[in-house]
Amino acid sequence: MNTAAKIILILLAATAACSRNDDSAVPRRTAYPRLELYADSTVTAGIGGVSFDINAGADTATPRDGWLDIAYPRYNAVIHVTVRRLASAEELEEAIANRAQRMNLNLGERTAMASDFENEAGFTCSALTSLDGGPTPVQFMAYRADGSFISGVADITGPSEPADSIGPTVRALAADAEILLKSLR
Repeated sequence: MNTAAKIILILLAATAACSRNDDSAVPRRTAYPRLELYADSTVTAGIGGVSFDINAGADTATPRDGWLDIAYPRYNAVIHVTVRRLASAEELEEAIANRAQRMNLNLGERTAMASDFENEAGFTCSALTSLDGGPTPVQFMAYRADGSFISGVADITGPSEPADSIGPTVRALAADAEILLKSLR
């Protein structure tokens, strides 16, 4: 076999090896640190006569009556929760419309996944989660016929772009917001 034939065989073998389609890890030019998630355990919190479950590893503060801040230092984020008691069906309708408008304005041009459900205690719950980045990627509200109105937003401190770098944080905050909404009582 001559030298040219050997070179062609080597090139063919190298080409065949390069065209493998497997699930091997491929290094990226930019790597983002892995997020250390909080444990799945919860504790009960309450404000304004409403109780709900929050992540046991999060810190809490009550900046004023009817407000609860759930801080996640590892995520550089806080979920701000407010509870109001509205006196009439008209006030409740107005609060729902106002909060829906606020959620859409906060979202801006970003896309979001919406989740709507009723929990076991009769709260109608709505949540928006945007994986496109932004400082308020998780927003929610819940209300009940008795005039209870709960709203919340996850606020990320610091850079919220590029979106793929905060994706794990957004997913973790959205999961905790869902736990909060499902456990409202």
